[in-house]
Amino acid sequence: MNSATSPCRDLVHPRTGVSDCPQRKYLCENPIYRQLMAEQCPLTCNKCNGATNNVGPGRVCQDLVHPRTGVSDCPQRIGLCQNAIYRQLMSEQCPKTCGYCV
Repeated sequence: MNSATSPCRDLVHPRTGVSDCPQRKYLCENPIYRQLMAEQCPLTCNKCNGATNNVGPGRVCQDLVHPRTGVSDCPQRIGLCQNAIYRQLMSEQCPKTCGYCV
């Protein structure tokens, strides 16, 4: 898998399935929160560094959650990780379950 083809994304809140990064953008350059924001909100904080992956070194490896349930359905879909048709989608949405994290 070429992780450079995955989009750089902000993580989503596990309960809501929606990122709260835009509302917290003011913390991007706060010395106390800078590292956390770079890991969890790289897109909002402009920390993608030209790369497009969200699961590389220094990033939090986490599966996305279903927006309606607030829970990831990746474990139920693990069989799709190596399916050529779904590999790209699974690497973006289920990197932890699929073992794509660096």
